[in-house]
Amino acid sequence: MKRVTSFDVAAKAGVSRSVVSAVLNGTPGIGVSEEKRRAVLQAIEELNYVVDAQAQGMRTGRSRCIAACGDLRNPLFAQMLEGLQKACAEQGYHVLLYGGTQLASDRQGLVELFLQRRIDGIVTKDSTSFQDDEWRRQVERHRIPYVSVEGYPETAEVTSVQMDYAQSIRTALDYAWSKLGKPLTYVELYNGPEHRPNWGDRQRTSAYNEWMRERGLEPRIRVKPQAEWPEDSGWWRELLRSGPESPGCLTNWSRAAVSLYRAAFESGMRIGQDYFVMAADNTERLNAGLVPSLSAVEVPYAEMGEAAGNRLIEYIEERRERTDTTRIWLPAKLMARESL
Repeated sequence: MKRVTSFDVAAKAGVSRSVVSAVLNGTPGIGVSEEKRRAVLQAIEELNYVVDAQAQGMRTGRSRCIAACGDLRNPLFAQMLEGLQKACAEQGYHVLLYGGTQLASDRQGLVELFLQRRIDGIVTKDSTSFQDDEWRRQVERHRIPYVSVEGYPETAEVTSVQMDYAQSIRTALDYAWSKLGKPLTYVELYNGPEHRPNWGDRQRTSAYNEWMRERGLEPRIRVKPQAEWPEDSGWWRELLRSGPESPGCLTNWSRAAVSLYRAAFESGMRIGQDYFVMAADNTERLNAGLVPSLSAVEVPYAEMGEAAGNRLIEYIEERRERTDTTRIWLPAKLMARESL
């Protein structure tokens, strides 16, 4: 069977091929009346016309495909993808998954895909301290539309999407104060042999200290390496016995709540009644499933992915200058549940 072409659509709709192109591609400078637009769309439906993506790409210089780069094992990457896919689907773009590390050498394939016109731009899910100058220079050298989610937090030359970590802590403390009339201890977990907090955790700790001192209170910060149960069970039980002057804690990671809940159970204490807990993330998406459910100020990764996709498409379609690298800030989501 002969393939239906845009010429066939134009003939059936009684319009020129340029009008068909304008309807399909939103071609600037060509005005199309509503009557003609409806005629083209009806002809497309009746002829079952499908756009030749390869031919369209040759005309426009775009593949209508965006690369999403990140650690495929990381649950945060999956959450970001939800929002990125939403933004792309709404604007007629596809998402290409590209698993890899944050090293510029491991991202060379992305540059090659862009130069081959197989992708139009790149979104990466980075750590909150990520700043690779070699990768930034490659992006700039090849004029690649690019947005980082959580990377480059202190670099104005790269567009990044960030959560306001400092405000998230203030939001959590304000909420806890309204419920308890007392401050929370801040518990900061870390991985690895050394305590080397990333940018996000530095923002959180600084905001906690400021909030406490603004109210004439002495900050209560406990820093702890992450360990498996029951190796550190005694540490968590000791935290639960910290006294009525600090009836609960705010943890930087929700995974700390699992140890706290277990220590409370073994100590005959009830979370949400004898001791109160909040988390500053929902990385494993377990907060609502804990018993009692865990109150938190959660990082809006899906919304961050959507914002990154919308900004990237603005660059690709030249609705925003690539030199406009204004950072995108999103607030945390306060999720009040049963633990506080």
